[in-house]
Amino acid sequence: MKTKKLPLFYIIYFSLLAVFFIALICFSIYLSNFIKQYNQGIPETVSQRFFESTFLNLDPDKIIEMSGEKPCEFETTDDLKAFITENFSNDLTYTSISSDIENTKTYIVKSGEYKIATFTLICDKNNDYSPSTLSLHLPKHTNKTVRILSSSSLTINGVPVTDEYIVNREPHKNAMFLPEEVSCPEWLTYEISGLTKEPQLVISDRNGNKPQLLEEDGILCEQVIYDEPEKEIVDRLLTAAKKYAACMQNDESKYSVLPYFEKGTDIYESIRTVENTFVWDHAGYSIEDENISEFMRYDENTVSVRISFTHTLKMHGREDYHDITDITYFARCIDGKYYIFNRYNNI
Repeated sequence: MKTKKLPLFYIIYFSLLAVFFIALICFSIYLSNFIKQYNQGIPETVSQRFFESTFLNLDPDKIIEMSGEKPCEFETTDDLKAFITENFSNDLTYTSISSDIENTKTYIVKSGEYKIATFTLICDKNNDYSPSTLSLHLPKHTNKTVRILSSSSLTINGVPVTDEYIVNREPHKNAMFLPEEVSCPEWLTYEISGLTKEPQLVISDRNGNKPQLLEEDGILCEQVIYDEPEKEIVDRLLTAAKKYAACMQNDESKYSVLPYFEKGTDIYESIRTVENTFVWDHAGYSIEDENISEFMRYDENTVSVRISFTHTLKMHGREDYHDITDITYFARCIDGKYYIFNRYNNI
């Protein structure tokens, strides 16, 4: 039986139709890839992808690398990561804003109502956008201002604080009562910024003690632990202080007091030349509530000590008079004995 052949017209028609569908499929695949590739490079897609991968699925390492943020010398990179994680944890959104730089798109990242970061995209020669810069606008870091004696040292989180953090030097009040050749510790004020959390502050004084820090007007101040009183010296100066107080009320002679004071000093001359023309009329006295504090050694020959007590005059026919005495005395060793050469009142 003879097979019936398809007319040439239909052969050509169906061939062209097949070629058309094959071309259409190829074109669709190409167009789909083109659109996909195009979408990958447009700012809307790039910014969304960057926001999700960097902020929503938080990548602290990437944020630190792109922003150039570094921990201060008293903290670690892990501390900085924890600080970033804490601030990128709630209700994150991002918004496009206008940019003054050509071929650049700028976006801000918010946590609630607060702006915490800015990032930019840059367009290349193929009109594709890619992440370019990232800046952080995190809450203020923790700052600390600390005031300690120059004879002490300060560490923060175990790291010594160097002189580069000193913002102020102030003489100790005792310095003006000492001879020029005798050095006195001064007050140093340190200012440390860039901390992401409350630091561990430790002071070590010259005797190895760990003084406390107490806040005064926003400054953490060293609560000085003074030197251990040297009994022989303190006993002598206490005797001098009590005799001096009694002498001023004519209950001791000048000549019983002067052997405790350095000859030629202003205080020695003031005792030697004083005229007690006005003295409370009384019948005896007592000294009570003696207190020794703030003993400080400056060198092998020079010390100071704060001595306070209540000097009570026994009055005739009326209530006793109580005089609160609180004086810091300065003394130095001459031929094996300590003599007072200066003083100031603490009241």
